[in-house]
Amino acid sequence: MGQKSGASALSLQRNFGVGSYRTAWTLLGKLRSCMVQTARQRLCGEVEVDESFLGGTNNKETIGVAAEIRGQGIGRIRLQHLGAKSHEELHGFITSLIDPGSKIVTDRNSTYRTIVEKGYQHEAKKKPYSWEDIGRNDDRRLPRVHRVTSLLKRWYYGTYHGRIDPAGLQPYLDEFVFRFNRRTSRSRGLIFHRMVEAAVFPNKINTST
Repeated sequence: MGQKSGASALSLQRNFGVGSYRTAWTLLGKLRSCMVQTARQRLCGEVEVDESFLGGTNNKETIGVAAEIRGQGIGRIRLQHLGAKSHEELHGFITSLIDPGSKIVTDRNSTYRTIVEKGYQHEAKKKPYSWEDIGRNDDRRLPRVHRVTSLLKRWYYGTYHGRIDPAGLQPYLDEFVFRFNRRTSRSRGLIFHRMVEAAVFPNKINTST
């Protein structure tokens, strides 16, 4: 596809002469299904975790966001559509996508405190107030997950305009994760090749991302 950030079903239909919008939408859905492998490795080490929202006031969905801490940068990420901002949902997000023994870095939401009972380390960062003197490299603001959330919203609303469909949101989050975790690749063609390879030979794809 020509667009670096992806394509909507409508643009795919127009650019490639696909017969109907429904056909284009189905094709994109099949491609997105190849972007997540059930055997992919979980995040590890120190991982920032937070929850955010995607959508407008009357059409808002909760998203779990996790980002590996790699020095001052961001390692791999994971995103998951959560049914609610609850203890069960947030703990399920962590245990399914992050290796036990990892350090979970969060804000001071009390929901995260008991994650240590499931074999994780936990560090709660103080949320700075506007009147505090915050250094440029201060990590108290969970900068990695906030950066990922900002990029996600910019990408989603810029590429896929319209309301949030709760039932079909996760594949879009999977697409963003696939793109983000391969952001340093110098070959867009190779990324597409890997996705097609995953569709044909699902057991041969690199499961680390």
